Order: sequence, then structure tokens, then C-alpha cells
Amino acid sequence: MDSGDARGKTDEMKIALFLALMLPSIVFAGGLTWDQTEVSLEALEGGGKVPGEFRFTNTSDRPIRLRTVAASCGCIVAAPDKRDYAPGEKGIIPFTYAPKRKWGTRAYRIYVVTNEPGRPYEIRLVVTETRR
Repeated sequence: MDSGDARGKTDEMKIALFLALMLPSIVFAGGLTWDQTEVSLEALEGGGKVPGEFRFTNTSDRPIRLRTVAASCGCIVAAPDKRDYAPGEKGIIPFTYAPKRKWGTRAYRIYVVTNEPGRPYEIRLVVTETRR
């Protein structure tokens, strides 16, 4: 193998490495960018339901539709303020947590499925229930 062949193979390897690293970010550029992916709150005994919200921005160059918003526990009701978001548009997913009278701290997940390829977004709600 002469030095020209070796240099050509090295250049091919550099190009392949560059594409392997950059292609996912090019294909999946943008999407939803969350102000927070985790919200913590405290629920006091006898205090009733606790509201909260997750805020996001469509940072892609195409419209995004929220297909499903589902929580990991029936104690959380979450629904977006609307379903379709234009590029650059901000949105809110309000939620309500109904205390379970299980004292201590627990983490729950809210899954957001969109029309984008890939896995759903996962945002977390960390709740500390305390007695008065």
C-alpha cells in the first residue's frame, strides 16, 4: 500500500466518523425544548390537588403535533393547552397532582408523544407528600 492509498483510507474514515457523529443531529435537529424537564412540588396533608405546568418551545423548522400526553400514575392529570405548535411557538402542559396520602418523596413521569420520529419525551414530576 503506498502513502496515497493510506491517506485516502484515512480521509474516508474521517468522513465516515464525521457523518456518524453529525447525521443524527441533522436528521433530528430541533423538536421540543423544555424550560424544565423536572418539576418538584410539595403536597400537604389535607391540602387538596396541586397544580403545576411544564413549558416548552418548538425549536424545529416544522410544525409539531402532540399526539398523546400520558402520566405514569392515575394521580396525575396532564393535558396540553393545544395540540399543534408552529416553529418557534411556545406551549404549556398543565397538570394536576392528587395526593395519595403516601408520605415521602416519589417521582412520576409524564410521556409526551409527538409526530416526530423516535422515542417520546419524558418529563418528571417529583412530589413530596408531608403530614401537617
